[in-house]
Amino acid sequence: MTTTASLILDTARRGELHHAVILHGPSPSLLRDLSIRIAKTLNCLEGTTGDDCASCQRIDRRTHPDVHVLEVGGDKKLISIEQVRELVGEATLRPYEGRNKVFIIDPADALSIPGANSMLKTLEEPARDTHFILLTRSPDLLLPTIKSRAQQIHVGDTARALTGPRESMRIRQVALLDDGEELAGHILDTLHRYATRGESAALLALAAIVSDHDDVKDAIALLGAMFCDIAALDPRESLDPKKLAEIREHIPRERLLAAADASLGAIRWLAVNADVRLVVEQVVAALV
Repeated sequence: MTTTASLILDTARRGELHHAVILHGPSPSLLRDLSIRIAKTLNCLEGTTGDDCASCQRIDRRTHPDVHVLEVGGDKKLISIEQVRELVGEATLRPYEGRNKVFIIDPADALSIPGANSMLKTLEEPARDTHFILLTRSPDLLLPTIKSRAQQIHVGDTARALTGPRESMRIRQVALLDDGEELAGHILDTLHRYATRGESAALLALAAIVSDHDDVKDAIALLGAMFCDIAALDPRESLDPKKLAEIREHIPRERLLAAADASLGAIRWLAVNADVRLVVEQVVAALV
């Protein structure tokens, strides 16, 4: 569990994924790949995040009866209300053979306004074991009524804040922030101060750094990805081996991973307008 994507997949594997998620980011292919991986995770016969089982193979071939991809048809520019009505009707039915029905809408910003409105009740009160994955470059392209019914997750480009010469072997899909490397540096320095000096004030400072960021959800996603990286990386492969080794020496791996899990939970809590500073302080408290 070393990336934002793997955190999402692990949440799906545990059966804790929100019934409706908006995956947004600059790379349509990355969003599609992750949505298919989520569908596999929710239906894999072996209980993994995707392997070579019959279910996963059928999802790849788009022949699985419980995984549906809603796209713009033919030479049209929008996903029609007729397509959405068909989705809504299918969503009322229980899975045919998988554990979950999964509907991928690609791209969700191609939904016509009548089409988007016709699926609001289904998004708000979905049938059991039904998941909706909406893909878009930006949630701002979607109707507010759609956004209010789904959890928003940014899927960005590679973060280079921690990795060294072998970074190409461990691509990390974390939030794309204009000041990503600078923010990661502040997080690492503050975490190192807590680890080596045992200063509780350093944890409060860490919470402040993240919660005061303009893009707080993306900052939390970066924080969670860094916890995973620190837990998993060989310090010799990082840009600051000494600092990383000292953090690992004083903070057990299980606490780093617990804080990473808490980071994903924090993003969900922000969707219900929770107090940002308190939510992030609860994340870093998992390190104690």
